[in-house]
Amino acid sequence: MAEYAYSCKATTKCDVYSFGIVLMELITGRKPTDVEFGENKNITSWVAWKVASNRGAMDILDKRLSCLFKDEMMQVLGIALRCTCTMPSLRPAMNEVVQLLMESDPCKLKSCKALNKLNESLPATEANDPNGPLDLKTGLGGGLAK
Repeated sequence: MAEYAYSCKATTKCDVYSFGIVLMELITGRKPTDVEFGENKNITSWVAWKVASNRGAMDILDKRLSCLFKDEMMQVLGIALRCTCTMPSLRPAMNEVVQLLMESDPCKLKSCKALNKLNESLPATEANDPNGPLDLKTGLGGGLAK
């Protein structure tokens, strides 16, 4: 549950906390109140518990993505943990979050090569789709660029 629900005060630090929850959802592939977390637990407490255990951080990554983006997902996990810090004053400002996410860009790291290789292996679809093949980095093409 978002921090706003507890405090009933809208602040930029609450927004950062909520964004951290979204990042956790993205890297784990789970909803914020998944039944696997247990009674009275949410994604933030589950992630914190898993990260504290041996190799637990690796276990929380969405298996559909972690084979290609493990390093980047671990970086984003670190950002998410900072965003959901229990002390609002220790959370980063949103502009810092944006900067940290830009620095974790997969095309700056080794996974970009794997991504490009995968994209090159896709068959060209110009005959069937005027937008061409789907660009896995941008999500454009393949009928998505309208």
